[in-house]
Amino acid sequence: MTIESKKNKLGQNPAKDQTLGVPLDGFQDPTGEFPKTTYHYTSTINKAARGFETNELYLGGGDFNVSLNVEDQQPSQFPFNQVMETASGHVIEHDDTPGGERILIKHRKGGGIEMRADGSIIISSPNNKVEVTGGDNTVIVEGDAEMVYKGNLNQTVTGDWNMDVGGNHNLNIHGHNKQHVLLNKRTEVSGNTEYITKQSASYKTVENKNELVLGNNTEWTKGYSKEHVEGELNVFTDNRLIMTAKDEYIQTAPVMAITGSELSVMGMKGVIGGEQVEMTSPVYMGPKGAVPFASGAAFYGSFHGQATEAIRSYNANVADKSKTAFQAQKAGTAGAIGSAGSASNPTVKKAVEGQETPTPKKPVPLADAIGAMMTMGDFSVRTVTVDAGDVLKNKILLRDDYEGLFEKHPTTQEIRSTIRDTANRSLIGNKMVSEGRLNSEYDNTSPPKIGRTASSKQSSRFGFVPIGNSIANRGKRFKG
Repeated sequence: MTIESKKNKLGQNPAKDQTLGVPLDGFQDPTGEFPKTTYHYTSTINKAARGFETNELYLGGGDFNVSLNVEDQQPSQFPFNQVMETASGHVIEHDDTPGGERILIKHRKGGGIEMRADGSIIISSPNNKVEVTGGDNTVIVEGDAEMVYKGNLNQTVTGDWNMDVGGNHNLNIHGHNKQHVLLNKRTEVSGNTEYITKQSASYKTVENKNELVLGNNTEWTKGYSKEHVEGELNVFTDNRLIMTAKDEYIQTAPVMAITGSELSVMGMKGVIGGEQVEMTSPVYMGPKGAVPFASGAAFYGSFHGQATEAIRSYNANVADKSKTAFQAQKAGTAGAIGSAGSASNPTVKKAVEGQETPTPKKPVPLADAIGAMMTMGDFSVRTVTVDAGDVLKNKILLRDDYEGLFEKHPTTQEIRSTIRDTANRSLIGNKMVSEGRLNSEYDNTSPPKIGRTASSKQSSRFGFVPIGNSIANRGKRFKG
């Protein structure tokens, strides 16, 4: 056999080919990748295992208002930290360093999960994070929680979205706030409500609007206030109605009725009446008041009644003055009159005697007529009663439902706290059971599955079924 035949040809022996260039002691990487340059001329044990380096997850830039409360990790102590690091930089650590126990799974990009010594868990993703749950998902946080989204946040809930806030609910919106409700919307507030709009406010209702105030209602308007009603406007009050105006108060209508058992219409000046306005009153006085023959009243037209005597006196007075003047003129100018002929008799001025008036268009507003108008018909005084006996108010406040103990639907914790008082238990116990908030056996002091209670006296019991796998537990723990 020749020397060449003894030589191995490349590719004929793969096992031998894979060991080409590998030192006989086996401590050298044929690719030259290991040991890394940071481990040249030093120990090749991972620096994180020896405490010279600390592998940490990517935590991003954070937020100015949010503290992550992540303390610095103390260096590991050799040989408590078992580190496995791949060529690209993936790291898995199981650190048992006293006081710094943790488990770390880190991607070379910085993302991963870390379970720290105090029980905290840190999950980091320098890029996208996707969570998919095929069933239910429950998150319970015993302490505080903060969520910061530097971008947009979109939530889609195909079912109901229920939120129960035990304390305050504060919502700060630096932009616009839009709500689109396809069905009904209801807001119930057990305390006070306050709305502040620094600019304009607009409310539109396509159909009916009902507003009920069971207390006082006060409205202040600094500018002008206008109310335009295309239909009928009714204002009813069970007490006083007061309307004042500093400059002008104007009421205009084709038909206007003002009725009152006691009516006062007064003014410094003005006009009352019209061409077809009928007036009925027992007394008329002038501006000087009740002064006989000097009240200052002036009457134009004719009057029927006691004024007839005044008219006849006026006629007699005029006739008498005319006769005297005629005689004096006749005596002084007899010659002239004789030459001129006989003079005609003097004409006596007569007062108008057309004193009769047609039948009044409306009945005389006597006391009986006024009383009828105030108690019957469209112009009568309406009796206004809102929530007599506070029935609706108590129903809204749930005072009748829970005997004044709650003014809202109570939680289980509030019910338990309240029924500790035996008096309260008898008041609302049955109500809570009917609403499904308490079990019907809530008042039973004996557990239902056991059916017995512990006696105040001590009694000895011996078990016969040991708990645990060891026979040594027979004298320590047992099941009766």
